[in-house]
Amino acid sequence: MTPVGDDAGGDAFPCPGMKVGLAMTMADDDDDFLFQDDEDEDAGEESELIPGMPPWQVLIVDDDPEVHAMTRLVMRKFAFQGRGLAFVSAYSAAEALHILRGEHDIAMILLDVVMESDDAGLKLVPRIRDELGNRAVRIILRTGQPGQAPEDAVIAGYDVNDYKAKTELTARKLVTATITALRAYHHIRTLERSCIGLERVAGLGLCQMALSGPSSAAGAALDQIAEVLEQPADGLFCVMYGADRLSARILAGRGRYQDAAGHPLATVADTGALANALRSPGDLRHDFANDAMTLAWPLTGPAGEGGNPHAGAVAMLHLHLVRPLDEIERRLALLLMMRIADALVTAWALEQARDPA
Repeated sequence: MTPVGDDAGGDAFPCPGMKVGLAMTMADDDDDFLFQDDEDEDAGEESELIPGMPPWQVLIVDDDPEVHAMTRLVMRKFAFQGRGLAFVSAYSAAEALHILRGEHDIAMILLDVVMESDDAGLKLVPRIRDELGNRAVRIILRTGQPGQAPEDAVIAGYDVNDYKAKTELTARKLVTATITALRAYHHIRTLERSCIGLERVAGLGLCQMALSGPSSAAGAALDQIAEVLEQPADGLFCVMYGADRLSARILAGRGRYQDAAGHPLATVADTGALANALRSPGDLRHDFANDAMTLAWPLTGPAGEGGNPHAGAVAMLHLHLVRPLDEIERRLALLLMMRIADALVTAWALEQARDPA
């Protein structure tokens, strides 16, 4: 069966005043559920989408088509961290496993227990975690028959992240559970990217950058830090000597600065976050704004140390952002910048060794 993708765009959580909840009809132990008015529940609060941001991928696994339709309905205007939702549908545990083998960026699974068998959903969980090795995806178990899968036994015995009885799952609770799951997934993926990024820069990536020469190393630095932070490569890298920051030459540029290499900073730093960072009094500092970051790192010791012509120089990386960085990403960016500065110093040393004159 072909998975069905469905973008749930919009610029807000379910609209304020849209008092919609989830309810169950339990006749004949049926898993069907309906949306009904819920006068006591507010579905969520406003949150704006950021244009160009990819949606969160959510897999609905349930054998009832109405569950899929109603979940899309209540979450159609959901947004978190500027990103909406894109739903993928599976109507059995087997179909869900097939989808998960090919889709590696699904952030959350809304998983029914009773499908092709009474415990099909439960049996799927260890296959996701152990067979596929997917520890990042957040799994919310939803059941219309909690007596068959008691919450305490399920939470203790299966690697799921939340357990919801459909009789209790209002729209507001679904929004809250989704935010919690997506925030955790985001942190897990950030930590994974941190490890990958540090391995690249501290290991083989550092050597390659150093051997490629200063300008190529600066370009590689922009590419790698943008990739690790999941931001577009849209920025510049330069080295500053002395107090006249605007006269510093740009070593590499990407995006809007693609043709700026070799030109002084003054040609591109007239407005915006970059201008503010360069014109701040005192030493150049790290600056994290919602739409840009500026990182500054000293390349060597005080001027004149060991006769090094680059002594006292400061490396600066400026990158435009499509979304603000969280605390984990900021720390990662600083660690990467430190290693990038080391690579640049090494590149200069190798260049000088090849051509002492």
